[in-house]
Parts: sequence; structure tokens; C-alpha cells
Amino acid sequence: MSEIQRKKVIKEILENKGKSVSNAMRKAGYKKGYAKNPKLFLNTKKVKEELLPIKKRLEKERDEALAQMKRVRNKARYSELNSTVEGFTKLLQLLEGKPTEIQEIKELTNIIKQLADSSKENV
Repeated sequence: MSEIQRKKVIKEILENKGKSVSNAMRKAGYKKGYAKNPKLFLNTKKVKEELLPIKKRLEKERDEALAQMKRVRNKARYSELNSTVEGFTKLLQLLEGKPTEIQEIKELTNIIKQLADSSKENV
């Protein structure tokens, strides 16, 4: 893996708020087969070294947002801080090669929505 490709992937992940490591890898020129398993990329020594300071900074920002949430529970900004914490957490999960959502719950939500929509049509 070239240093330029590796840096492109990391930049793409951070700029696109952690949408997909696989997509970032493909955009940087990695082969499709390798990009299908981003854990291989994320677990390399060089990538781990480059991500460590980024992950520490994200954790610090997330923890500070959580601390602020306690102070603003009754204000509108609470929802903004909640979104911030969620975003930092998802990005950290992605950078660690962990899932950012539980696919089964997403699928179940879609099924429930379809059932609700179809019952409205039958009424």
C-alpha cells in the first residue's frame, strides 16, 4: 500500500463523516477485492499509527460534548450535542473497523414501515 493511497483513504473517511471505508479505499485506487474487507486496511500497522492521534482527538471531543450535555439538558442545544456525540461515536467505530449500525434493526424498521404503509392503503 502506498503512503499516498493510505492518506487519501483516511482523508476521504474524515471528510465524508465516515460514510464507508470501502468506498474511500476504492476512490483511492485500491482493488475492489481488498476494498471489500476494510478491516484488513484498518488493522495495518501504518494505518493504526496514523489513526491513533485522530481517534484520541475524536474521543476527547466526544467526551467534552457529553460533559456539556449535562449542563444544557433543558436547552435546545442538547439535541445538537447529542448529534455531535453520535457522529463522533460512529466515526470512531468506523475507524476501529466496527459496525456503525445494526443491520437487522434497520431491516426490521423498514419492514415495520412497509407494513404500516400497506395497512394505510387498505383502510
